[in-house]
Amino acid sequence: MKLKLMLLLSLAMPASADTLADALASAYASNPDLAAQRAVVRQVDELVPQAIAAVRPAVTPSASLQQVMGPSFQNEGRLFSGGVTISQPLFRGGRTWSSIEAGEQRIFAARARLRLVENSVLVNTLTAYADVLRTAEIVKLNENQVRVLEQQLRASRDRFEVGDLTRTDVAQSEARLANANSNLIAAQGAAIAAQQAYQRVVGRPPVDLAPIPPLPPLPASAAEALALARDSAPTLLAARFDEGAAKADVRTARGQWLPTVTLNATGTYQELTGLPNGVGTRVVDGFAPGVGVTASIPLYSGGLTGSAVRQAQARQSQLLELIASADRAVVEAVNNGWAGVETARATQVSAKSAIAANALAAEGVRQENSVGSRTILEVLNAEQELLNSRVTLAQADRDVAVATYTLLASIGRAEAIALGLPVEAYDVAVNAKRVRGIISDWNVDPDPRRTPERNHAKKKAQ
Repeated sequence: MKLKLMLLLSLAMPASADTLADALASAYASNPDLAAQRAVVRQVDELVPQAIAAVRPAVTPSASLQQVMGPSFQNEGRLFSGGVTISQPLFRGGRTWSSIEAGEQRIFAARARLRLVENSVLVNTLTAYADVLRTAEIVKLNENQVRVLEQQLRASRDRFEVGDLTRTDVAQSEARLANANSNLIAAQGAAIAAQQAYQRVVGRPPVDLAPIPPLPPLPASAAEALALARDSAPTLLAARFDEGAAKADVRTARGQWLPTVTLNATGTYQELTGLPNGVGTRVVDGFAPGVGVTASIPLYSGGLTGSAVRQAQARQSQLLELIASADRAVVEAVNNGWAGVETARATQVSAKSAIAANALAAEGVRQENSVGSRTILEVLNAEQELLNSRVTLAQADRDVAVATYTLLASIGRAEAIALGLPVEAYDVAVNAKRVRGIISDWNVDPDPRRTPERNHAKKKAQ
């Protein structure tokens, strides 16, 4: 009873009815897992401006004030000195440009992983949506089964009273009704769990969900799906970009063997104040500007540079293997996804045929029982077989939808743009372009606690 009350309350939440497109759009706009991954991409965006900063000038002012003491610790005045140093790197062995390239490759990898999370979140949303529909349908089927068995029990008791049936027949009807009530309670519990999963993914409770619309088209064959996946699967693209970044890291490490050339400009000023003889102020050096070029080349670093290069090469070697691993995972995912779609579709067709046959059989057994040629147990078994086939169809309908979206995700097509969702797509390039042009040390973003919407996408106006 408590489960039934919770189920009814959850279904009676005041809100407008949801469609699958609404649910997917809500998840895309505000799901916290997806929003968090967008923030990860913005973190990685900063790698490029940090690398570019290495070729920009560095300005360092300095100042000091010292108390000057004589041989007998008498006061000789205060020495003030100040200056500014400007350093402009001219050549860093190519490390700046390889660092920029590595940063760009890691940005592309982060964007690919964002696509991976997007695909996962939207598949999870579809799954939660389909699970709510499936569990709600199974609850209705079990409620109907309870009503049918209640009628059957009443009829059995009436026939027992007139001596047409035995006490065993009545007991069989009572047992089946008790079992049906148990199944109904389990189905209601599963429905509540499905609703909670939906709220976790979408961000609001499900209300009067519309049936799943026609599913998106799939590639014509498993081979075509695999070819598409090898071009656009996020896991494979991320692995390739990771290896590209590691390749650039090798060049950065090799750059430590090359010379470094820096242009330096300095300006210093010194004066001695507060002299004991009352003279007042005496300039010691005055203003002294200077310009120079510093060049250095490492001849020996104790093996450090060679070790850094070997380490970077080993990292690249690892990531080359991970590309092969990602390719195998994509092949597995696509083939399993394709098999899952075909299996679910076949089960769906079989379940429809089974419903038609079991409905006919149940009606025939009921009629034959009324004339005494069939037992109560046979009637109960026929009703159970009909229920089982209807539950199988509800599960198969859900499985076809989930398998379709899972296959689309394996090739990188379960995304907002590909699915045509009513949302404004989150543009990953906007932030990267913005931060690349920032040269100020004090240009920072607002407090994240006050701007959570930065990680969210927007729905299109209806």
